[in-house]
Amino acid sequence: MIRLIVLVAVMVAGLIFGPQASGNKGYVLISLGNYTVESSVTSAVILAVLFYGLLLIVEWVLGRVFGLRRKTLGWYGSRRRRKANQQTVAATLAMAEGHYSQAEKLMLKGASNSDTPLLNYLSAAKAAQARGDDVRRDQYLQKAQEENPKAELALTLTQTQLQIEQGQYDTALAMLESVYSLNPRHPMVLDQLRQVHLAREDWTALIDLIPALHKVGKLTPKQEEDLLQQAWRGRLNAASGALDTLRPVWQALPRKLRQDPELLAAYGDRLRQLGADNEAAELWLDALRKQVSPQLLARLPKLRLDSYQPLLTLLQKIQDQPGVDAALAQVYLLAGQLDEAQRLLEQEVAKAPNAAVYHALGQVMDKRRLTNKANEYYRQALQLADV
Repeated sequence: MIRLIVLVAVMVAGLIFGPQASGNKGYVLISLGNYTVESSVTSAVILAVLFYGLLLIVEWVLGRVFGLRRKTLGWYGSRRRRKANQQTVAATLAMAEGHYSQAEKLMLKGASNSDTPLLNYLSAAKAAQARGDDVRRDQYLQKAQEENPKAELALTLTQTQLQIEQGQYDTALAMLESVYSLNPRHPMVLDQLRQVHLAREDWTALIDLIPALHKVGKLTPKQEEDLLQQAWRGRLNAASGALDTLRPVWQALPRKLRQDPELLAAYGDRLRQLGADNEAAELWLDALRKQVSPQLLARLPKLRLDSYQPLLTLLQKIQDQPGVDAALAQVYLLAGQLDEAQRLLEQEVAKAPNAAVYHALGQVMDKRRLTNKANEYYRQALQLADV
């Protein structure tokens, strides 16, 4: 546009000043070293205009030549990108079909010309892991980080998640602890630590982590409750080798959790295994006085005590509660009060037959030396138990 304005200005100037200049041509002398050029003003102006026009023509030609080159390079570049995208799509399909070697090769081929090489290397890393090649997996992740150094955290978490999936828990933990020190409230860091502690059965570390998981919203109330129960049950199991190690773990439990029926049952079972049936009985009876629990009622007949009178006294007081009659009948059986046991068991069979009640009735008949009747009840118990 500017060039066109210049040309029009020159033409207008020529029309205005041309007639005046025709009668007075003037004189132009150009001296450069040993060379001199002489010309009239009119001729010099015409030559200047012609030279400028020549420059415009040369510029246009060069523009066409280099423009064609750029278009050619652009065409080849677009073709390479299209091919890279096609390879990436083919690799994704191969990955979905389980052809991991093919997927890995295609992802790498497409990485150099892809618009998103980072994603190509990440997918290649997952394909290498699927083949069980951890070395190549880590190499691809390193290349991905070189492509985008700012994605270090995301790539580290990708690597640790792949390590967790591969069962490399110690390696993942070492990396996560480093990341956790810099990002203590990062939800994914915390969740991966949860996975590692669960897999390694590091119950103490898991219990310490749960409040942080709660704060970042990674656990629903139900999930938090279940995870706490699982962790404390794990600690109780780990300490169940001796009473001296088991009791301190129970005392370390938060007071609210010591009222949880599942944990009460788990702790009492460990006490029984160590021969502390009386201690388990006191624990369970105290809990049943506060709240009737089916888990605890079902365990009372497993206790081996010198005297069952405390159990009988409590169960008789709460006999109107669901499930108490069945437990009371079996405790009567343990205490040798066969008439009471048989009466309650027969009532339970009439209401809701189940394998445990039939088995208890079989034991009653065994103690009465009624072998045929006992065998009949045992058979019914086996049928209901689908054995």
